[in-house]
Amino acid sequence: MANAPASILTISQASQILGVSEVTLRQWTDEGKIEAFVTPGGHRRYTEVELRRFMGTPNRVHGIRDLIARMELAPEQEQEIAQTRFRRMSWYNQLDDASRTRLGMLGKHVYEVVVTYITKPTKRTQTAIQARNTGTEFGQCLAEMGLSLTDSLEAFMMHRAPLITAATDLMKKRKALNERAAEAIPLVTQITDEVLLALVAAYQKHISHDEDNVG
Repeated sequence: MANAPASILTISQASQILGVSEVTLRQWTDEGKIEAFVTPGGHRRYTEVELRRFMGTPNRVHGIRDLIARMELAPEQEQEIAQTRFRRMSWYNQLDDASRTRLGMLGKHVYEVVVTYITKPTKRTQTAIQARNTGTEFGQCLAEMGLSLTDSLEAFMMHRAPLITAATDLMKKRKALNERAAEAIPLVTQITDEVLLALVAAYQKHISHDEDNVG
């Protein structure tokens, strides 16, 4: 069977995102708590929009999978940011396509680091090193592109924004979070701060090296 479009999910995919069994999801669907549609072949399908609506339902306990599910939408939001807010920045419009693509890839690396840091506690030391390496690459990239430090920080924060938004959206519903999800939210800021500090250090080192060479 051909793969379903990204916005349409099988019951298996939907249940994994929600962090429940397929049996539970079928029951919720039968009870009308979450909507689904049935294909001509008799298979239930769910939309990302409906999952987002359900995850925002009051009085439902939110778990770590809810946080990750919201972050799964970050790459989509990344594209929206690039097409709107970034294009309002004079420095962004001066970049060539290759530089814009490179910035987008670095933004995705930050997302991957955050998800790994949250979902794999036993690898956090290793992931923190990866975060600093990503930050270093980010800082060098921005310096090579000729951005000021202020513009560089703005670029990073705009890439980080979807991840912080995903966390704060659930933080507003702290009473409805399970323990693991509540503990995970501060980790988003913690690991992105590691990236940011490495970014600034790499940027300043690159600029200082260039100034020494000129001198």
